[in-house]
Amino acid sequence: MRVLLVVHGFPPAAQGGTEIYADAHARTLRDRFGDDVCVLTREQDPSRPEYSIRSATRAGIRIVRVNNTFRKARSFAETYRNESIDAIAGALVDEFAPDVAHVHHLTCLSTGIVPTLAARRVPVFMTLHDYWLMCHRGQLLDERYRVCEGPGPAGCANCLGPAAGVGAAGFAGATVMRAVADRLPPMIAQRMISRARGVSGKLSSDRWASLEARRRLEHMREVCAGVTHFFAPSDHMRRRFIEFGVRPERIQVAEYGIELRSVQSITRRSSDRLRLGFAGSLMRSKAPHLLVEAFRRLPDGSATLDIFGAYSAYHGDDSYWPVLARSMREGRVRFHGAIPHDRMAEVMGTIDVLVVPSIWPETSPIVIREALASGIPVVASRIGGIPETVKDGVNGLLFEPGDAGDLHRVLARLSDEPNLLDCLRRGIRPARTIDEDVSLTRSRYDPSAAVNASPLSSRSIQAPVVDNRIAGIVLNYGPPDDAILAARSLQHSSVPVRLIIVDNGSDPDCRRALMALGDDVTVIQTGRNLGFPAGMNAGIRDALSGGASHVFLVNSDMIVPSACVDRLREALEKSGAGIAGPVVLSRSAPDRVGTLGISYRSSTGRMRHNALGARLPAMEPPRTIARADAVSGCAMLIRREVFEAIGLLDEAYFFSFEDLDFCFRARNAGFETVLAGEAKAYHEGERSIGAGPRRLYYAARNHLRFAGIAGAGRNGSRVATFWRGSSIVALNVAHAVRTSGGTLPGRLSAVVRGTRDHVAGRYGEQP
Repeated sequence: MRVLLVVHGFPPAAQGGTEIYADAHARTLRDRFGDDVCVLTREQDPSRPEYSIRSATRAGIRIVRVNNTFRKARSFAETYRNESIDAIAGALVDEFAPDVAHVHHLTCLSTGIVPTLAARRVPVFMTLHDYWLMCHRGQLLDERYRVCEGPGPAGCANCLGPAAGVGAAGFAGATVMRAVADRLPPMIAQRMISRARGVSGKLSSDRWASLEARRRLEHMREVCAGVTHFFAPSDHMRRRFIEFGVRPERIQVAEYGIELRSVQSITRRSSDRLRLGFAGSLMRSKAPHLLVEAFRRLPDGSATLDIFGAYSAYHGDDSYWPVLARSMREGRVRFHGAIPHDRMAEVMGTIDVLVVPSIWPETSPIVIREALASGIPVVASRIGGIPETVKDGVNGLLFEPGDAGDLHRVLARLSDEPNLLDCLRRGIRPARTIDEDVSLTRSRYDPSAAVNASPLSSRSIQAPVVDNRIAGIVLNYGPPDDAILAARSLQHSSVPVRLIIVDNGSDPDCRRALMALGDDVTVIQTGRNLGFPAGMNAGIRDALSGGASHVFLVNSDMIVPSACVDRLREALEKSGAGIAGPVVLSRSAPDRVGTLGISYRSSTGRMRHNALGARLPAMEPPRTIARADAVSGCAMLIRREVFEAIGLLDEAYFFSFEDLDFCFRARNAGFETVLAGEAKAYHEGERSIGAGPRRLYYAARNHLRFAGIAGAGRNGSRVATFWRGSSIVALNVAHAVRTSGGTLPGRLSAVVRGTRDHVAGRYGEQP
């Protein structure tokens, strides 16, 4: 396949997160899939002619760089839509003849590249690395560096700057002044430009600025309409662009993958003090000064702080430099300057915790994923897409953005609680690889999915999934006997099922036993017990990257009759739902009901498995399709589109309630859950974790966690939250009294510990 990548900068000249990711994307397409890759990018070299082109080949990838310094821009609109660059892009497309184009960023290039591709019937895919299409400043921070909710009906006149408010003549005058300033000593040039800005501010017209803002907003929505399919690195990003006007079916969550080789060479150095680190551009939106301020409040000698990165002005605003300079005078902080990305492993080897104190709603910082893949917990702002990767109390800690006091509180916890750092390290899950990431996005490419009708039609074609097989994922923990039985039952399914077994352990004998099921069975060994959601997620990623249209989650203690999967699939097709579950009966007592779906009451937080323990035939299960609040994760068939819309299972739960959470998230995204009355499966229950205190701990903690999330909307008042929490604790105490396993004090203690850890925000595996 011939793939054109478009990005505003490319290594080695540019080293931002988007540029580094685009480079990894290009190399993965070339190395794993053998694709012919060409990169169209921009450079900024005042010594070279404007719009001149440099072309080179690096490691088999052709890189075409167009020079754009904005010297010839005649209007504000030409800063984002440039006919000269469009012509260059058109000539390159005609020469290279790509099957598809994947756009990573268009800033400093031209939005006209999208209709240029569409006019030549080349499908256009786009990864949304920031908010530039809806926000001129790219980060949803207004001119006072406050988080903005996004453009209103008239756009964002206040944030466009003086250039948008002076009209074409005024913009041309500013261009001349910039050309003159380039030939003057820096201090004189800066003074001249500052005075000119003051004059232009007096002469600028609110009418012009509002008109330019509205034009930009309308134009960007047209550009979005010309994109075949979008990828968002976080669910937060997906929601924001749906609000902007992108239809939900045209945008899916595709989490960033990383190159593990960039972090696998880490040499960990020991230290008797907590070592904090920051890595990234030293700019206002990333707020390194906030970290310095919080660090300054820690006791002398309790921690060290290393800051890696170079200073960067924010859209020409240099006012942050004095703030940063004051921070740099803090003697205990070591500033190292810019670090090439290929030395990131070296950086990670010198710190214990990465701190990301951003004040802008980050989409999903790659540096966070690199730190976690290196085994380093992350302290980060609770903003944007960050909480989807940094799970508070599981693999890191979150604090309120812009609040140095709250950041100090979190850092003090790491210093004062000896076991907290090790607990967070244990909560880190295997990283998503760049191979997994590119496999998913590439599965959406389809050369026949060209944009029909006009180049800027409001309808864009979504490339079909290339493989519509059903993938069945069996999660095993412990001896493989039950998992083998479950796998054998799926191998006899009346519809073909690609079998994936995830072994939540590292026993080689167990792996050999599972591999004996056949060459067509994929066995994934996680190396240790990651918990139910993380273990299943390992299999789900493999299934989706292989092109599965449906994923069937199966506990190892399940027996699945041959007709079950087919009837679940039929239920989805007939109902249009996203998730379906069977009637679950007991393996040891087939006349007893395990569950007929799950009901949940948000007012009290009460969750129950419908008809649990009822006898057949006294209680005949439904033979039709019935809607349910949720179905049990022990046997659950899920459409691919659900994962693309909401992501994977929430790994913070570790065990229990992740199925209820997933179904509710799916419902919020527009996907119903149904019980397929004609489908049956048989479940043993309590085989993986058993009964007793451990199960009760997770039940209490996760019940409270889910209720807090589900009740954050209409039932989110303090009184309702207190009542719901009290009701849940009472329900779990009553269950601890009635159930068996362990001693009564031990069971009650488990409920107390689960409640305490929820209040403290500690999730993941039980400490």
